[in-house]
Amino acid sequence: MSHKDLKKSNLNNCRDCALFKKGGKNAFDICMWWDEPKKIPSKIIDKGCKFWRDKKAQRIIEMFNGELIIRR
Repeated sequence: MSHKDLKKSNLNNCRDCALFKKGGKNAFDICMWWDEPKKIPSKIIDKGCKFWRDKKAQRIIEMFNGELIIRR
């Protein structure tokens, strides 16, 4: 794996995702992407997934209620 790919994978893990919710001491970490939040498997938490979002993107999505408006 190249240095660039390694750096990207470290940034796009579940812990850096806006949809990640930390579990308590004996609780599971949760992904908020789903209608009913799901537990994150331990093999995925450092790898990340296709639903990964940074905090700025998630804030914009929430501000505009998930709708994209394009002016022409």
